[in-house]
Amino acid sequence: MKKIATIVLSLYSLSYANIYENLSDFAYKKTSDKNVKVENAKIVHFYKNNKECLDLLIKSNQVQILKTYNSCKNLDKDSNFNDFLNHDFLTLYKNDGQIIQQITWDLKNAMQDIMIYYKLHYSFSRNKDDMSKNPNLDILNMDPKEGGTLLYKVNNQACVGIELLKHNSKMAMKVYGIENLDKKCKFFIESPDFKDISYTAKDFNWYYLE
Repeated sequence: MKKIATIVLSLYSLSYANIYENLSDFAYKKTSDKNVKVENAKIVHFYKNNKECLDLLIKSNQVQILKTYNSCKNLDKDSNFNDFLNHDFLTLYKNDGQIIQQITWDLKNAMQDIMIYYKLHYSFSRNKDDMSKNPNLDILNMDPKEGGTLLYKVNNQACVGIELLKHNSKMAMKVYGIENLDKKCKFFIESPDFKDISYTAKDFNWYYLE
């Protein structure tokens, strides 16, 4: 009986010998071949209030929760959270950031145009092109002395409000996001870049024009 068991164990080991060999070859080469396909993936350790929360495995087409900790217990069983990870989060993660950079640069230039115009004239114009040639800007309402609101468009839809008004007795500018159904707009106004432009932890960012 012992002899039979030894034979079975030997056959079992032989049947998996090529797996050991193939994995050893991969460890040397670290590249894909006919036996091993390598997919780019990243393990992310997420913390909540300085406590371990989640371990995530991010692959090219899927986000998998590897482990949840006490501070985020049962999140792996939350279907809405899993949908978020594998749709909105994965889309944001895979984006290379160029779209955000382009819109941020364009918006900042438009804001600068308006600031320069006011510094030169100490008033605003009801004709948008006087203040900026940016094609993504529209005037919602404007008083030359009291200020008003301009709209910055993404995909031809109002996405950012640029408000001009007195703050602390000085003419100032603030910007804020406008919710709409356009995904590119949502992608932009929820980005860290836009948040840095728009507000601090406690208040709007105020850009003083005088």
